[in-house]
Amino acid sequence: MSHTNTSSDSGPTFHREEFPFYWIVNVYARYTQVMEITLKKVQLDVSRFRVLMITEQYGKASISQIAEFAMAKMPTVTKIVGRLGDDGLVTTASSVQDARVTEVMLTDAGREKVAEAHRLTRKVFEKGFKGMTAAQREKMNLSLSKVLDNLNEL
Repeated sequence: MSHTNTSSDSGPTFHREEFPFYWIVNVYARYTQVMEITLKKVQLDVSRFRVLMITEQYGKASISQIAEFAMAKMPTVTKIVGRLGDDGLVTTASSVQDARVTEVMLTDAGREKVAEAHRLTRKVFEKGFKGMTAAQREKMNLSLSKVLDNLNEL
C-alpha cells in the first residue's frame, strides 16, 4: 500500500516507512544499542568486538585491512588494537613481507573472548532474523551489498 500523495499543489508526500534508508539507519541504530548491552556482559564494546571478529576471520589482519573491513579510520583502529593488546586479547607484529605493516593476531585469551561473545551475540542474530528464511537473508545481503557498491561509486 502506497502512502504517496501526488497532489499537484504539494508534490509527492514523503513517508519514511517507504524510504529504504530509514530502515537501514534504524536497524543499524537498534542493532548497535542491543549489541552494546549484550557485549558489555563480556567487557567488550561494538568497536572492539568488530576488530576481534575481523582478526578471527582472517587469522591475522593488518591495521589497514581491519580499518577497511570495519569501515573505520586507521588511527581509530590503531587505538582499539592498542587497548585490546593491553587487555591481552591481541598481539601485534611487523609483517614479514613489509615491515611497515602491523599485523594483528588473537591471543588464546582473545579467542576465548570471541567464543564468549559469539555465544551471546548469536541470540541477537537469531532474534533479529526470526521468521526469515535463509533465502530471504541471502537476498537481503545481496540487495544491501548492491546498495553499498552503488554508494561506493560516489
